[in-house]
Amino acid sequence: MKKRVEEFVKTAVGKVAADRGLAESDLPEIAVTLPREKSFGDFSTNIAMQLAGRWKDNPRAIGQAIKSELEQQAELAEVTIAGPGFINMTLQLSLWHQRLREIHTTGAEFASLDYGAGKRVLVEFVSANPTGPLHIGHGRGAVVGDVLARLLRRTGFAVDREYYVNDAGNQMLVLGRSLRWRYLEILEKRQGEIPDGYYQGKYLCDLARDLIAEQGRELVDPEISEDDDFGLELFTEFASTSILKGIRDDLDLFGVGFEHWTSEKKFFVSGQVDTALADLKTKGVIYEDEGAFWFASSRFGDEKDRVVVRANGVKTYFASDIAYHREKFTRGYDLLVDIWGADHHGYVPRLTAAIEALGGKPESFAAILVQLVSLSRGGDPVAMSTRAGEFVTLEEVVREVGRDAARYFFLTRRSDSHLEFDLELAKSKNNENPVYYAQYAHARICSIMRKIADEGLFAGNVDSFNGDSLTSSEELDLIKKLDSLPGLLESAARTLEPHRVTYFLDDLAAQLHSYYNRNRVISEDGQVSGDRLLLFVTIQQVLKICLTLLGVSAPEKM
Repeated sequence: MKKRVEEFVKTAVGKVAADRGLAESDLPEIAVTLPREKSFGDFSTNIAMQLAGRWKDNPRAIGQAIKSELEQQAELAEVTIAGPGFINMTLQLSLWHQRLREIHTTGAEFASLDYGAGKRVLVEFVSANPTGPLHIGHGRGAVVGDVLARLLRRTGFAVDREYYVNDAGNQMLVLGRSLRWRYLEILEKRQGEIPDGYYQGKYLCDLARDLIAEQGRELVDPEISEDDDFGLELFTEFASTSILKGIRDDLDLFGVGFEHWTSEKKFFVSGQVDTALADLKTKGVIYEDEGAFWFASSRFGDEKDRVVVRANGVKTYFASDIAYHREKFTRGYDLLVDIWGADHHGYVPRLTAAIEALGGKPESFAAILVQLVSLSRGGDPVAMSTRAGEFVTLEEVVREVGRDAARYFFLTRRSDSHLEFDLELAKSKNNENPVYYAQYAHARICSIMRKIADEGLFAGNVDSFNGDSLTSSEELDLIKKLDSLPGLLESAARTLEPHRVTYFLDDLAAQLHSYYNRNRVISEDGQVSGDRLLLFVTIQQVLKICLTLLGVSAPEKM
């Protein structure tokens, strides 16, 4: 409906401009918004104030001229001027009833947009090191990335999802040494505390037992020094392969999939890291200082230059990230979206600088930072010790509270805000639980429709009703809420904020439950009953669209 009103305003402004001898090309972009207060009407625009400076005229005078043109539009019931020149517009009721029928007829395709115009987007997320199981922090990044990909597809983008496997570098050698230690410990051939700097988690003990069962008990000399690399490749490969399989299984349990899994190691083996650095050298943005090679990222807005090759000849992680993002663009993507933990905030300007130095546009790259998650049970914190390798895995959370609750809860806050995940609340079956509240709204409507069918309470087909009896403020607010979904999805796609879908669902569910508690859906008045059923069935359709976008089920019974 907003776009229709924008056209009304655009036409009116064009006529006023023509009367003043001005070309339409001189007009600013027309913005139509919801008024600050419901009493002001359905939509508002500040176009008169935008034009005041250009036309050197009083904004209220301009507003009055535009108002006069808008009043010729039969679909507008009222047009008023407020404050310094805000133009407020109220639509005819019939237009809202028509919109309800349009939404109902469109069905599951409602709010499928062409905003993205087929532009190709690569969303890279999770990308946890294959050095341990996924924890709840990874879970939050996983659902943000997955729902963002769904949202972008819904709004017309061509989207791929990618997991970048960080399987190169010192961390993998540490992983191999950590598994070798646990292997010898379980065979009772090594005693004492596992060295500092090794991975501490008990999951390595399970891996060691699996390795013993698969390959035997004499893979390495028990007297071997920790500095010795003998057999390290075997332990590293077994650990990383096993952990990566576990990660894939956990993500599958969580309902998250990827079109691409890309190995960091391949960028070193294939020489792509060397090629990317050579490209930057040719462009004159890599220089040598005290034996190390530096990328001049400060020339592109970063706070300082960054090392890409250390003095000992070892390439940094940043060097492989440059090669990785260079390769991403060669695949023809228009936009790269990376989802990282909040501790990577300092990485954003340096990678943006590298993309610009390689010839890309800064706006073709976006990083979404995901804040930490704290776990609680009934309000009491769940203690975790990173040093001791003790953490709650994503698998444990999903199996305890269920996939639907886990996914929904991770999106109850903006990704850059801290999130407290209460396990008991996520499992509860009451209105305090947001996912239960949203799903129950859908199930409640399904229950009404079953009752009607089973008891023959209403023989009419909702498709034959037009909604004309829906005139209360509650009913109109529900129709307006449904109508706002396309604009919300477009805005969420533009800002890369998938949590907006959850917020919309919370509001719609609350409005539905409130209306249901105050009004009888089925009454002796057949017209009213049919119109209310039309409204409810349409709400059910929109609830399912949004729940599906979140990767959450839309149950018919609860």
